[in-house]
Amino acid sequence: MPYTLIQQFNAQFAHVKFNGFFQGEAVTWDTHFFTLQGYVVQENIKDTKLKQFIDIQAAESGIMKLTIALNIKEINKPSIKKMIIMIKQYKNLSPGRHEYG
Repeated sequence: MPYTLIQQFNAQFAHVKFNGFFQGEAVTWDTHFFTLQGYVVQENIKDTKLKQFIDIQAAESGIMKLTIALNIKEINKPSIKKMIIMIKQYKNLSPGRHEYG
């Protein structure tokens, strides 16, 4: 599962890029991957009922911005690989923010 780790300051956040498909088109996913708690701290969110989410936005031709926050303890190589598999397996991804959990 190839990906490029752009930046990781701690176990709560990683900026990664990986290739995949979006609505049948080959894209590069420019991904900000957070633990849910890391996202709450980063964004100074007071809502304690924040749900896991995927937020998909078009950036430029062939590049999609992906922000994802999952209720996991830490961001590490196995969790990055699982997140990539999850995104690649979803068949009906669409732009916007999608909460779940």
